[in-house]
Parts: sequence; C-alpha cells; structure tokens
Amino acid sequence: MFGSQKTQGRRQVRRFTGAFIGLMVCLAFYSGASATALDDGVAELADKADRHSESIKSLEYSRLATLGTRVTVFLTLDAADGLELDSLELLVDNRPVAFRLFSPREQSAQKVSGMRPFYAGHLGKGQHELKAVVTARSANRDFVRREAVHPFSKQRGELAIQLSLTAGAPAFEPRFSFAEVDLARETRDPHFHEVGSADDQHAPDAKREDRHRAGYELAEKHRRAGAFRKAGEVLAAMPEGYWAAAGYLNLASDFSREDIDPSRALVALRVAMAMAGAEDDNERGRHLRDQALLRAGYLAYRNGELDKAIGFLESVSLDSPSTPRALYFHGLALAEKGNHRAAMQSWHRARKFPLAYPGVAEAWIGMGRGYDLAGFLGQAGEAFLAANAAYESERVVLQALMDQVRDEGAYQALVTSVKASDLEWFLADSGSLQQPRLAYLLEFLRQPTEQRAVGRVATLAAIEQRLNTHAHDLEVFTGALSSSPGSVTEATASEVTQLLQANGRHLAQLADLLSAAEDELDKQVLAYLERQDQRMVSALDRTEQQIAHLYEYLALESLGGSGS
Repeated sequence: MFGSQKTQGRRQVRRFTGAFIGLMVCLAFYSGASATALDDGVAELADKADRHSESIKSLEYSRLATLGTRVTVFLTLDAADGLELDSLELLVDNRPVAFRLFSPREQSAQKVSGMRPFYAGHLGKGQHELKAVVTARSANRDFVRREAVHPFSKQRGELAIQLSLTAGAPAFEPRFSFAEVDLARETRDPHFHEVGSADDQHAPDAKREDRHRAGYELAEKHRRAGAFRKAGEVLAAMPEGYWAAAGYLNLASDFSREDIDPSRALVALRVAMAMAGAEDDNERGRHLRDQALLRAGYLAYRNGELDKAIGFLESVSLDSPSTPRALYFHGLALAEKGNHRAAMQSWHRARKFPLAYPGVAEAWIGMGRGYDLAGFLGQAGEAFLAANAAYESERVVLQALMDQVRDEGAYQALVTSVKASDLEWFLADSGSLQQPRLAYLLEFLRQPTEQRAVGRVATLAAIEQRLNTHAHDLEVFTGALSSSPGSVTEATASEVTQLLQANGRHLAQLADLLSAAEDELDKQVLAYLERQDQRMVSALDRTEQQIAHLYEYLALESLGGSGS
C-alpha cells in the first residue's frame, strides 16, 4: 500500500535514472516510428565504425603488440558484502576512458571472480595519471561517492594496473589501492579473465533477449493489423518475462479502447503483471508492472469498482513515474467513497512530484476541491491560490529550459545535464525523481518518435567517443613507430596511417550526422516543452475559474446573511 511500502533506497533511484532512460530510448510499447534517411545514415556509420574498430583491433593484436603501448586496468572488489558497487568511472590524463553502471548480477560476478579487466587502451612513454571515481552503497546503508588519483610512469612494454576496492568494518568506507601487476603471472591465475570476457559471459542472456524481443515484435505485427487473437497466441507461447508482459500491456490498451466492459483488458493487465514479476532484480519489469497496475486501477475506477481500483493503485511503487498519476486516481476513488480526508492525503503526496508528471497538476486542483467538498472554504481558496502559484512557477522553469535548449541544444540541456546533476544522487531520497529536468525527459521519451530522436543522438555520441579513442590510440602507435623505426614492416606502418586517415573521415561524416540529429531533436523537444507550457496555461485557467466560483459563492453567502 502507499502508506506502508518501503522505498528501495537511493541507490535504486540512480540505477533507475540510467537504466530507465536507456530502456525508454530503445523500446516503444506502441507502434514503432518509421525509419528515416537520417536513421539510415546513422546505421551506415555505425556499421563502418564497427568494421573500423575490428580492423584496429586485428592490427594491434597481430602486428603492433611489440610496440609495448598497451595499458590495462583490472578491477578487484575485496569488500565482500561490505560494499555494493553502483558505478565506476576511469579517467586517464583527465580524459574519460571507461564507465560502467553495475547491475546486481554484475556485482555478484565481480565479487567472486577475482581480477577482471575494466579498461584497455594505449599510452605513450612518460608520466600519466589514472583517476577513479566510484559511487557505492556500503553495508551500513550509507551512500558515498569517492575518487582517487594514481600517478604512474609508462615505459615501453605492456603495463597492467590493479585497482582494488575495499570497505572494511566498522565504517565500511570505500578505499582505493593501485598496484602494478605481473600480467604474465596473472594470466595463469584460474580466476583471470581476458578483456572482453566480462561481456562474453552475458552472451547467452543477450541471445535469449533477442529471441524474446523477436516474439514480441511478431505479436506487435499481428496486434497492429487488428489480429488480436493471433497476437495473444504468440504471447502465450513466449516465456515469462519483460517482453511478454509488454505485449500483454499493449493488448490491454487495445481491449480498453474497443470494449465497453473492461473485463478483457483487466485480464490482459493481470497477465502482464505476472509476466513482469517473473524477472528477478530487474528495474524494467518493476516499472512495467507499475504501468499495468496504474491502468488496471484506472479501468476499475472508470467502471465504478472503487475498492478494486484502490487495491490496484495502492500496489504501485513509490519511486516510479507512474506514482503521481496513481496517487491522483487513488484520491479520486477515495473521494467517490466520501473519504475526502484520505483523498487529500493522496493528492498532497502527489503534489511533491514535479508538475511534468501526469496527475500532479490535477492533484493541486484536487486539494482545493477536497477542502471545498469538506466545507472548509477558506482552506479551499488558499489551496487554489497555491496551485496558481505552482503553475506560474512551473512556466518559469519551462521557459528557462526552452532557453537552455536554444542555447546549448536539447541533448546537452536534458540528457547530459540530467547525468551531471545525478552525480549528487546520494544526498537526498528520491532526488532524481524530484528533478523537473529528468521528469520532462522521461515524459518526452514515452513516444516512439521521441525515443528515436534521442536514440540517434545517443548512438552518435557513443560512436564519437569510440572514434576519438581510436584517434588517440592510432596517434600513440604513430609516435611509437617514429621512435622505433624498423620495429614493424613498412606495410604495417602504412596501414596505421591509413587507419588514422579513415578515422578522420568517419569523424567528419559523424559531425554532419550529429548536427542533423541534434537539430531534429531540438525541434521535437521545443515543441514538447511548448505543449507543456500550454498545459500549465490550461491548469491556470481552471484554478482561476474555481477561485472565481468560490468568491462568488462567498459573496452570495455574505449578501444572504446581510439580508436576514
């Protein structure tokens, strides 16, 4: 229930921020957006970048290993149960080189597997600096962010650095230690894993995910064609899990639109809830289950089944974008039953969320209506005036956000800024969900076309980082070759030059695509923010009407009292 659920901690909120954004960019529960020429260009460049990366990797391992430029950083988590690793970022000479957000499964694997490679790159001879930044949760439930710097000297020959994290009792304070290790000895250790094997171990999961998604897409094809029975047959044959749940959620939406009786839609939603709950330690399943509970609660409320609606809505988790709307409908159901005090408690909790989330603006008005129905007219007027002030303040926030989008671009203003501000995720409970910027981003990403627009820029940004890393490594190879003439054949040296030139061409093509993708995203985000501003204008009109009616009623009451 809303009143008795336990929050899952601030660490979950940060994981939600990264994982949920990534999920929303990649997935569309409804009809998919059609591909464009820009999408084709991104796909073509991604294919070129993949083949380019393979060429560099092949050349490095087959003919450039003798240059001795390779640097590998291994991670060892010695904290046992004293530290829950959330994220780790590495910078070399103030250049970001590696970042990972750890899932619960990866944390467990890291604790039992010994030394794992976290980063592999190339550096020239000389003095360098390695910086590690960790966010984690200790065994005493504290949330921490720590960083450490390790200066080191790179000589000719492969260099391996072991980064160890410890968190001893009683403080469980994360501590870093750095040590250069004998790579030849470590490779004989049975717990040693080559670079890339950390990802390879998840290959079976990836293949299973692809099969499940293929089943979902087949069901969606039938559903969009109106063949609901065939779609249901495909989903019924799928294993329990997220993709089957998403399919049943979409079927429930179609049933609710076509049927007057919500029974068929409610059955589909119950199946979606059960399917979503089959995945352990999976945030996406939890958020999908919340959506199903919210829709079930709304359908039951619309059908007059108030107790059933309240039961569904009280099962929605407290740290989800579905929470504000669930609280609003929960209040409506309670008000229908005459329990205005409890209704206002739900609306009061909904008001704590940013106005970007559906249900929050309505909850502000609901507070005034609740006081009005309960007979407290003075408090009702104050509640409506407070709602007015909140809407006016939100319009200022929206205008500032639109100005920032015009000045810096939508990706920087929304996505990148959200990630930056989220670094202080540990300072307050549910801090991420309370950020208006993140709230608008998550609501923007609910539509397939918007997901595609953000996904294009995100994909290109990732390719850009990879190509910049390749440029750095190829320049290191060039420098090493110039200082060691004759260490490789002329053909190999020529191939390095050609790869460096090709890398430059890929970066030039990327710059054009990125500019076009960012322009398209800017247009969509500005249009979305304009719609949100109009939503606030409409909310202001409603509260002003309520205030006018209330003052008119009080004036008539006053005149009636004077006449008697």
